[in-house]
This record gives sequence, structure tokens and C-alpha cells, in this order.
Amino acid sequence: MKSPTSCLSAALLLAAAQHTLAFGSSHLHCAPISSSVSKSLSTLPPRTSLHLSASSSLAADSSNDDSSATDTKALTKQQKRMQQIRKEGGFLAFNTKFGALNPYAIYYGLVSIALGLVWFVALTFSQLFYKVTGGRFDKKRRLPVFFSHVWGTLLMLFTGSFPKIENWDIIREFHKSGRKGMFVSNHNSWMDIPFLGHTIGWHNYKFVAKKELEKVPILGKAIKVAKNVLVDR
Repeated sequence: MKSPTSCLSAALLLAAAQHTLAFGSSHLHCAPISSSVSKSLSTLPPRTSLHLSASSSLAADSSNDDSSATDTKALTKQQKRMQQIRKEGGFLAFNTKFGALNPYAIYYGLVSIALGLVWFVALTFSQLFYKVTGGRFDKKRRLPVFFSHVWGTLLMLFTGSFPKIENWDIIREFHKSGRKGMFVSNHNSWMDIPFLGHTIGWHNYKFVAKKELEKVPILGKAIKVAKNVLVDR
């Protein structure tokens, strides 16, 4: 017979061993005491996990608050953007992933495309003309520049968007002198193209443009056929 004290000691050692190392089967006859000690020891991990769960929930609540604050800031920024669009484009203006639009911008775009189809046909005719003649005629490519100028003039006419030009007499005197020059725009919109053409007048001018514009439908053909200056950046 083993004494109760030795039995209790062995039970404590067995319980500790069960939590640290994997022992083989035990021959002790104190299973009830060992079981009760194991149960008492096993109550600690749940308390710890409850504490961690509470900390995790607090962290989650904190992150949710930060997310809500970010959404509020983003919404405020979007509202400011819409206010600016409405101020500049009228109360019917709206924002898209391509930029802000209003009814006039849509009308301008449709007219531009419709006239652009006619412009494309004229440019194709010019291209065939230079191919057939081997480029022996109109070496400075005045014909496609003329067609492009007609497109821009009709576009401004049908959309009522002729620009107001100040000091136009200086430009006229410049043309009379026969000198060469460069006209530079701030490029606020696609309307810069017809505006520059209207400002320069019916002359054989060439644009300086980035090479990527060759891929733009119609405009790319106009750039290549008229032999405008392309910059490969």
C-alpha cells in the first residue's frame, strides 16, 4: 500500500508531466486525485483566452472607428469635388471616371465626333493622294492642315465656342512680317486644338505633340498625314 502523501505527490507530478512532456502509461493507482488536479489546472487557459478575446474585440472596435473616420473624410472630399464641378459646370454637371461632364460637354463631344468622321474621310483622301503621286505634290502637306482647320472652324461654329482673342492685331502684323514663331497654349482642354488653329489663322502650321497621340483615332491620322512634329518622351 502507498501512503496518501506519496500518492498525492505522484499525482501532482503526473499532472505536471501531462502539461509538459508526453510520458508513457502510468501505474499509479491515484487516478481520481490526478484527474481532479488536471481539471483544476485546465481552468486557466479559458480565462486567458477570454482576456485575449476581450482585447481583440477592443482592437476590432478601434479599427472600425478608424475606418468610419476615413470613410467620413473620403465622403467629405467627394462632396467638395462635386461642389467644385457644379460651380464650374452648372447644376447639371456630374463626375465620371473620365472627368467632369455637363450637357454642353456631351453635345460638344458628339458634334466633334460627327465632324470628325468627315474629317477622317478627307484625311484618308489626302493620304491616298500623297501615295499615288509619290509625295511629289504639296510637299509641305498644306492639304491635311486645311482639312483640319475646316474641322476646327465648323466645330466652333456649331457649338458657339469661338474664343475671344485680345491683341489680334499683333498676330496679324506678325504674319505680315513673314517671320516664324511658336504659339503655346496652357492645354486646359481638347478645345485648345481648334482655338490655336483659329488664333493662328489659315496658315500651314504644325503641332508639336507627344508620340502617344498617334494612337488616338482620327487625331492620330491627322498628325501623321500632315507631318506634325512628334516627340518620343
